[in-house]
Amino acid sequence: MGKSKKLIPYSTRSNDYYAAKYVAETSLFYEEKMLQLVDGDREKLRTSVPGVPLPNHLAYKLEPLYSKDGHRMYEFLIEYHTKKPSEGIYYGCRGVTLTGYEHKEEIEQFRAEWELIKSEVCTILNNTFPAKDYSHRFRMTDNANDQTYWVFWISLYEDEDIREVALRAIRIIRSVYERLINGEIFEEKPIPRKKSTDSVQFTINDNNELLKQIKYVGGGTAAEKRQRTQEARKMFKLFIEEVCHQRLMTKNNSYECAWQFLITNVDAARMMLAWFQYMDEQLLFHPASTIYKLKVPWAQIARVFLNCDGLAFNSAYLRKYANRSDDDLNGEKLGAWKEKIAEIMKKIRSELA
Repeated sequence: MGKSKKLIPYSTRSNDYYAAKYVAETSLFYEEKMLQLVDGDREKLRTSVPGVPLPNHLAYKLEPLYSKDGHRMYEFLIEYHTKKPSEGIYYGCRGVTLTGYEHKEEIEQFRAEWELIKSEVCTILNNTFPAKDYSHRFRMTDNANDQTYWVFWISLYEDEDIREVALRAIRIIRSVYERLINGEIFEEKPIPRKKSTDSVQFTINDNNELLKQIKYVGGGTAAEKRQRTQEARKMFKLFIEEVCHQRLMTKNNSYECAWQFLITNVDAARMMLAWFQYMDEQLLFHPASTIYKLKVPWAQIARVFLNCDGLAFNSAYLRKYANRSDDDLNGEKLGAWKEKIAEIMKKIRSELA
């Protein structure tokens, strides 16, 4: 049996060196994001809690609010701990117990108030940010200092803009607290949750849905339309195989189910449009007065096919590319793709014969 590999012995000194090195590197991303709030002036982000400076924190604060009884101060802030980049940037409401009052009692008041307005805050934030569901994003604090208590905090995701999201959100949160302090009564109601699921694409389900959307509509009997629909779906699958063979696109196996064009966005869109137009013309079997139409499912195409750079298409732009006329005034370029599609489909049909 071979000798087992020896591991490098643990070293506190080495661990401290790497911790300092990589914490500093990782922190740069978040620090630069925080500096966007003050146009790069780091001094404006220096912060403290009453009587205690926080040299490792950066914070941006709105004007605080004070309770009518003079016991509590409410801070609305965006904060980042430069020695804890794994925490990221967070924002929310920090409560401060003012001098002369019992912190334990004021924490209970902070908590009770939050329960009253949490649903209202969530409703406004969800309406303001339609792609987000804040019912899952409020975090309760797991500690409290002698005078401060985070009533709740929200993580700023790495892909979120600090001004567009965090700054706008704390302004909204402050406005609801101001209404509460001014005596508005809030109805107790459950926190609203959006009925949504994770949005995914480039999956087997997306490809199946694309095939379902390739169907004929218009005149004719149900049996006739079903026949033409089945024919179109079969030809589409064979068409994709052939254009991959001709290196106009390729299967991208990094995804569950995706193909990637190897031609420009405009050519990709025109090729797809030309195929659907070809199938419209080839599958007509009624008199001229009967109109058949094979609709191009651009939205679903964009969920299955990537552009030549490996990026997802915007379906609206894909449709515009297909009908672009500024570089094809006489329709010659689209016409060339129609000829190419006819050639490809002729090859496919000859192989099936």
